Amino acid sequence: MLEVKPGLVILFLFVGMSLSGCVRPDLETRRQEAYRLYQKQQYAAAAQEFEVLVKYIPQDAELWFRLGNAYTRSMQPKRAINAYENAILRDPRLAQAWYNKGIVHVQQGLKTFVDMPEYVDSDDPVTCRGIHKRDQLLKVLAPSAED
Repeated sequence: MLEVKPGLVILFLFVGMSLSGCVRPDLETRRQEAYRLYQKQQYAAAAQEFEVLVKYIPQDAELWFRLGNAYTRSMQPKRAINAYENAILRDPRLAQAWYNKGIVHVQQGLKTFVDMPEYVDSDDPVTCRGIHKRDQLLKVLAPSAED
């Protein structure tokens, strides 16, 4: 018969919980690190920290909003939109999340119209409409006194 020592059982339980993700990271330290990385303009690294935070605190709209900002700044617009939508789902009154989501959508639309003439026939009437929309969007996105 195999003899099992109590200390060994505890060790196996701890390792098992660690591997299964049951051990929570120090969330306050992660939060501080995420904000620090964002302030240092290390947006991709900040996004990784915010990802951990929203995994463990999914109801926190502010964390989702900050994750959206980190994704936006690290040029991940689809992920940014998803994060902003999660922020809005948790707090529909979060005006900045609505605004930033709208800006990312408009930027994506503008990118489409900027890229379009490179690939399509310049004599096509739809191309002309696309160029016109591009010019309109550039005017809308021009910096204003409010920005």
